[in-house]
Amino acid sequence: MGYILLSVLLITIILCYLEDYIKRYRSFLYILMGFVMVLIAGLREIGLDPDSENYEYSFQHYYQSSEMGMVEPSFTLISAVLNVFTDNVHLLFLVYAFLGVTIKLYAFKKNLQCIFVPMMLYISFYFVLHEMTQIRAGVVSALFLLAVYHIAKKEKRKALLLIIVGSFFHYSSLALLPTLMFGNKDFNRKENIMIALLIPLSYLIYFGGISMLLNTDIPLIGNKLAIYQQAMEKGKMTVNINVFDPVHLVSVMLFYYTLYFRKTITAFNENYNVVIKIVALGLFLHTSLAFLPVLALRISQLYCIVNIFLFSGIVYTVKQKWMGITILVLLSIFQMYLALPHYGLGDIVRF
Repeated sequence: MGYILLSVLLITIILCYLEDYIKRYRSFLYILMGFVMVLIAGLREIGLDPDSENYEYSFQHYYQSSEMGMVEPSFTLISAVLNVFTDNVHLLFLVYAFLGVTIKLYAFKKNLQCIFVPMMLYISFYFVLHEMTQIRAGVVSALFLLAVYHIAKKEKRKALLLIIVGSFFHYSSLALLPTLMFGNKDFNRKENIMIALLIPLSYLIYFGGISMLLNTDIPLIGNKLAIYQQAMEKGKMTVNINVFDPVHLVSVMLFYYTLYFRKTITAFNENYNVVIKIVALGLFLHTSLAFLPVLALRISQLYCIVNIFLFSGIVYTVKQKWMGITILVLLSIFQMYLALPHYGLGDIVRF
């Protein structure tokens, strides 16, 4: 699996440099790479990732999982339909992989001029996490990337519909509703400063212990949080947040870098102001909610899927485009090296 995944990443890196020269074949290669990613995620070995065995049991006993409230309605419905044909969980994985990958690739084309740069970032940052582990959240993140386009275009009803549809795949989608309040209008210096101060504020909340005053009995997901908490207390599950984790700190530094070059990037991506606001809120929630590590990770990962759009803008901050691409290539390799063990997925890149 390690060789296959890295081969796909390598091919995508090459396509990033060639994108301006292969316009005639660009769409075909884009679809072909997406097809390969669907197969990789859908046909993976059971037990390779932390959740596949649980998904297999839930798929084959979907009626029990539904009665216990362990899964969302979409999972029960899809499982019920697929079980008519087979009890092989790979069919379920293929369905979720198809939804997660294809919607994301469509969202890249809707939001960005280039398509292979975001694909490269997607493979190295989120593909394994969302399409091979958190498969329900993977569909939600795909729908949200598409919703970002409609939020930027002031089509809030379409964005709301996408988020609500996402909640049928994973209830955490409802945590994305605050993004509907964001606009794409250029912000002034005062707003720029306020956005920049969100991350330092999150650390003040974390170290000040203010977050401990919050009510953890959250509708829809409160029961799941209790289950996660019990699993952690029994040693069956380990989830901790290091607010100075290298992966998080790199994201913070790149956020400030792109915030500084915001006007330059906006000339190439007119939706960038919305992207900045969403990522700022995601980074804020990651640290300020660190006392609830499962909740903080789930929500911040959903918000920060928009990092794909944010980091893609780095290409336009240097005069030579190939230099900008090279920066992102190094970032992608660094991220894949650090993030997979960070998420407990180190075995996936085992050779």
